[in-house]
Amino acid sequence: MVDTSNNKNAKIISQVGQYIYDHSDQAISLDSLANYTGFSKYHFNRIFFAATGYPLGEFIQRHKLEKALHLIKQGNHNIIDVALSVGYDSPSSFSRVFKKNFSVTPSDIIQGNLPNNDRAGSLKPRKLKTDQKLLPVWKTLPERKVFGFYGKGFNEQSFSTVAGELFGRLGTMAELLSYTELQPIGVSVDNPWAGEQTQSRFFAGFVEGLSTHHAKLETFKWQAGRWACFTHTGPHDCMWQTISQIYAQWVLPNSIKLKDQQIVQLYLNNPMETKPEALKTELYFAVENSAEKKKS
Repeated sequence: MVDTSNNKNAKIISQVGQYIYDHSDQAISLDSLANYTGFSKYHFNRIFFAATGYPLGEFIQRHKLEKALHLIKQGNHNIIDVALSVGYDSPSSFSRVFKKNFSVTPSDIIQGNLPNNDRAGSLKPRKLKTDQKLLPVWKTLPERKVFGFYGKGFNEQSFSTVAGELFGRLGTMAELLSYTELQPIGVSVDNPWAGEQTQSRFFAGFVEGLSTHHAKLETFKWQAGRWACFTHTGPHDCMWQTISQIYAQWVLPNSIKLKDQQIVQLYLNNPMETKPEALKTELYFAVENSAEKKKS
C-alpha cells in the first residue's frame, strides 16, 4: 500500500497526540517529541505545521484540554485533579484557558452545560495552500565560513526587522561589489516556534566582500554536502509559506530525510532595487545522501 501524504500526516498527528496524552501531566519538550517521532529537532516544528496546519504549541495545549474535557465529562474527577493531570498547577489558570478554548468553564461541564462552539470537537488537519509546484535543484557544496552578525527577534512570522538592521551594518563594511557578488545569506538559527520568539536568533552575512573585517565579525559555518535548493519568489516576510509548502509537498510525501541543519536563505536580488513580489531567494535544505534518489 502506498503511504500517501494524507496517511503520513494522519500518522504524525496520531503519534504526537498519543505522546501528549501519555505525558499530559508533564512539560512536553521539542526534544522529546522530535526523538519520539524520529524527525530532526530543527525541522520538527515546521514539519508538524506542514502536516497539520497548527503550530505545535497550540496543538499540545488543545490536546491536553481535550483530555481534561473528557475526564470532567466522566464525572469521576474533581477540577483540581483534572488540572494537575494535564500539567496545570493552578486551577484558576486551568479554568481560564479551558473557557477560552471551549467557551464554558470546567464547572459548567460538571453542571451539564456542554460546549457547543465550533472548537468543541477534536482538532482536524488544516489544508495549507499549494498554489505552486516545488521541485529541488540538487547541489553539492563545499564548506563555507560566512562572516556576518547574529541578532535576535522574530515578529509576525518574519525576521525582516532584525535582518534589515544586520544587513544595514554589513553594508557599511562591505567591499564595493554588486549585490549578487556579495552573496548575502540569512539563517534562522533557532526555531522561532520552539521558545520565546523575541529571543530567536537570526544570522545575516555575506559570502564575499568582508575580508578586511573578519576580526570584527561573527561566523556561520555553511556545511559541506548535498543540498536541495528551492526558489522562493515574493516578499521575504512571506517566505515561511513557501517553506511550509516544501515540507508538505516534497519532504513528507517523498519521505525525505533532512539533516539537523538550518535552512540557508541566499538572496538573489537587492530589496532596495526590486519590488517585493519580484524578489527571489534560494532556500537550501541539507539532506541525507539517499534523499536525492527519491522523487524530486
